Amino acid sequence: MLKEIKCDKFIEPIIEFNNGLNSILGDDISTNSIGKSTFLMIIDFVFGGNTFINKNSGSIEYLGDFTFKFKFKFGDDKFYFLRQTANPDIVSICDENYNPLNEISTKEYTSLLLENYGIAYPQTSFRDIVGLFSRIWGKDNYSVDKPLLSFSKEADEISISRIIKLFGLYDKIVETSKKLKDKKDSKKFLIGAIRKNYIPKITKTTFEKNRIQLEDIEKEITNIKENILKFTLNIEELTNKEVIELKVEKSKLLKEQSLIVNKIKRLDLNLNQKRIKSKHLDRLSTFFENPNEERISEIESFHNKISSILTREIKTTKDLLEKENEFFNERIETIDFKISALLSNVSSPKYIVDKIYELTIESNKLKNENRFYQEKIDITEEVKEIEIDIDGLIGDILNEIEVKINKELIEINEKIHAKGKKIPKIKLGRKSYKFDHSSNTGTGKSYADLIEFDLAILKLTVLPFLIHDSILFKNIEDVAIDKIIEQYANFENQIFISIDGINKYNNKSRKILKESSVLELSKERKLFNEDWS
Repeated sequence: MLKEIKCDKFIEPIIEFNNGLNSILGDDISTNSIGKSTFLMIIDFVFGGNTFINKNSGSIEYLGDFTFKFKFKFGDDKFYFLRQTANPDIVSICDENYNPLNEISTKEYTSLLLENYGIAYPQTSFRDIVGLFSRIWGKDNYSVDKPLLSFSKEADEISISRIIKLFGLYDKIVETSKKLKDKKDSKKFLIGAIRKNYIPKITKTTFEKNRIQLEDIEKEITNIKENILKFTLNIEELTNKEVIELKVEKSKLLKEQSLIVNKIKRLDLNLNQKRIKSKHLDRLSTFFENPNEERISEIESFHNKISSILTREIKTTKDLLEKENEFFNERIETIDFKISALLSNVSSPKYIVDKIYELTIESNKLKNENRFYQEKIDITEEVKEIEIDIDGLIGDILNEIEVKINKELIEINEKIHAKGKKIPKIKLGRKSYKFDHSSNTGTGKSYADLIEFDLAILKLTVLPFLIHDSILFKNIEDVAIDKIIEQYANFENQIFISIDGINKYNNKSRKILKESSVLELSKERKLFNEDWS
C-alpha cells in the first residue's frame, strides 16, 4: 500500500497515508482550485499514471518540474521510489533517504506494483486495472451510463475485456483464442499460397474428378505390379492399350479441329467477296430513264461503311479461330510424339519403369491438390467451431461476472438507500454492455449508482484501490453520502477521496472523514506552497 508522498512544493512536505479510507478535505464553502483534484492526480501519477502531466501542465509551467518521492509497504517490506515530471518514463529505486540507487522504466515499475499487490494475471497490466477506477475530474472516466469506460470513445469490447481480466477469468479465453489465431494463420497461409500459385486452386468438382482419377491410377499401378512378369514378357500389350487411348483422343481433337478449319474457310470466302463499284451502277441508266444517281451514291456509301465494319469483325473472329486451331495443332503434335515414343519402346522393359514413374508423379500431384483443398475445408470448419466455442465460453464468463456484480449491487444499494429506490444492474455482452439505471433520472442518484458499482468491483476483484474525486459527490443527497462514507470505512483496501463541506454530514460521517483525513485544503491553505492559480 502507498504510505507517503514527499514534495518540496507541497504545503506539507510529507503526506502520509493509511489502510482503508484516505480523505482530502475541502472547506465548507466548496472553494475551487485549491488542489483537491490535483492531489488525486498526483496520487495517480505515483501509481504510474500520466494524467497529472497532461491535465495539469499549468502547475508545471508556473511552478517548474516536480519531483515526487514516495514509499510503499507490502507486508514487512518497504520500497522507496522517485518520479519526476521532467522524465516521467523513468522511476528511480531509492534507499530510505530517497537517494537514487537504480533506474527502471515506468512500465517495469508498474509491473513491480502488480506483483507486490499480488495480482498474478499474466494478461493484465497494472494501469489497465487501476486507471479506470481512478475517477478524477478531467480524466473523462466518470460517465454514469458507461462505468467501464476508461477514456472517451473507448470501444465497449475493450472495456468488457478489461472487466474479464479484472475478475481473473481471461486466461480461460486466452488458450482458446490462441488456437483460433493459429488456425486463422494457417488458413491465411494457405489462401496466400493459392493466390501466388504455389498451391493449385481447385473446386469441389475438380476435387471429385481428382479422386476418381486417383482411383484409376492406383488400379493401374496395382495391375502393373501384380502382372509385372507378364508385362515384362509382353510390353506390346500394355503399349498398344495406351496407343489406342491416344489415338482415340487424337481422333476427337481432329473432329473438333475440322469444325474450326471450316469456320475459317467460310470467313475467308466472306472476306474475298468483291464490293459493287460505281461503274457497275452507271449501267442502270441503260434500263431506267433519269435514275437518281445522288441517292444511289448515298446507298453505295452506306453499304461500303457496313461492309468495312463487318470486315473488321470477321478478321477479329478469324484471328481467334486461328489461335484456337494452333492450340489443336500443338495438342495433336504432342499426341503424335507420345505415340512415336511408345512404339519405339515396344521391345524395351524401360517402358514399364517409365510408365510407373509417370503414374506415380501424376498420383502425387493429384493427391497434393486434394490434400491442400481438404486442409482448407477442414481449417475453415475448425475456425467456425472454435469461434462458436469462444462465443459460448465468453458468454458463460460474462454471465458469471454479471450475476456477481448485480448481486453485490443489490446488497450495497440496500445499505445506502431507503427501500423502494431503483437498484442499478449491468448487462454484459461480448461487444457491448448496458448499465441500467434508467429509472434513476436524477443526477445525484446516477452518481451514487456509479460509486456503488466501484465498491462492488473493489469487493469482488483484486482491484487494489479506488480514487473518487469530489465531482462524484456534488449532486448526491447528504443522507446517501453518509451511507457511502460508512461503506468506504468498511474496506481495508486504500480508497482516496476528495470531498467538500463535511459539516453538513452526520456526526458519524464527520468523525470518519476527520480520522481518515490526510490533507485539509481551503482558500487560505492550498496544496502548493506557492499560489499560482
